[in-house]
Amino acid sequence: MEIKVCNNKNEWLKQEDGEFLQSWDWGEFQRATGKEVLRLQMIEESRVVWQGQGVVNKLPFLGEYLYLPKFQISNFKFQNAIEYFRKREFVFIRIECVDSSVNLHSAFCNLHFINNRQPQQTLILDINKSEVELLSGMHPKTRYNIHLATRKGVVVKEKKDIEIFWELNKKTTERDEFKSHDKKYYQKMLEQSFCHQLIAYHNDQPIASNILIVYNGTATYLHGASGNVSRNLMAPYLLQWEGIKLAKSLGCIKYDFWGISPQAKTGEPSTCFHNFCWMLNHRWTGVTRFKAGFGGEYVEYPQAFEIPLNKFKFKLYCLAKKILKRY
Repeated sequence: MEIKVCNNKNEWLKQEDGEFLQSWDWGEFQRATGKEVLRLQMIEESRVVWQGQGVVNKLPFLGEYLYLPKFQISNFKFQNAIEYFRKREFVFIRIECVDSSVNLHSAFCNLHFINNRQPQQTLILDINKSEVELLSGMHPKTRYNIHLATRKGVVVKEKKDIEIFWELNKKTTERDEFKSHDKKYYQKMLEQSFCHQLIAYHNDQPIASNILIVYNGTATYLHGASGNVSRNLMAPYLLQWEGIKLAKSLGCIKYDFWGISPQAKTGEPSTCFHNFCWMLNHRWTGVTRFKAGFGGEYVEYPQAFEIPLNKFKFKLYCLAKKILKRY
């Protein structure tokens, strides 16, 4: 069994149920933003039996770690790659799995569980239906807001314009108080062929915009931004609907809303909308209510974890994180 670095796009397998974060093109986008991307394949009898793509991250004074997002660990082939990562002198590897059926504790020891960087919960809508069926599956208020936006003269166009998205994004981050990538990140993303931007206009003025990633039959609503004026026009509802229709026209069968509040457990305080209940007062309550109105199946990915490779440096890293949290 041989482990090799893959530098040839034609040799990188497109897995049947693979996620866009493990696609070759997403890796190239990460490279364009200045990050080091590592692609490994395990070869057995001249056949690729496992592959994985990760992003190398710097740790001040300690070295590097490898981040593997939306990662598939099948048949524990990944165990054979651990020695390679040690030789690369990574302090640790951080993994976000997509396969909840893998018994991680039997495969690895000393797992250190952490919060997921990518959304751990989402709603995925089956769009392999007619537009009439999709609309009828929405909450009546969601349908009403889609039609309201149209009646009020909101027009959605597919157009890549970094300046429009960036200006709307600045307003959104200031209003909703969340962190954003820098302008270069979005600019490089929009340059990719798998990326699609929709812009909502009213009286020829841009008032909202969404960025979608299309890969492997799934369209993912990755980023959204809106201005502070004309919010009564319900442009984000029409944007989502036009995004769903665009995804259908591109041959997608799934639409991933990419990030909602965790589903409420039995007996705990919750709030509900359109047959979905989530944790009461969760910080994503507003966006969850918005997305739940479109329907979709709840999906929850396993919790992220880290595997220490250099125990001493990993302890120093964990200690530094604890100290920084105090300030």
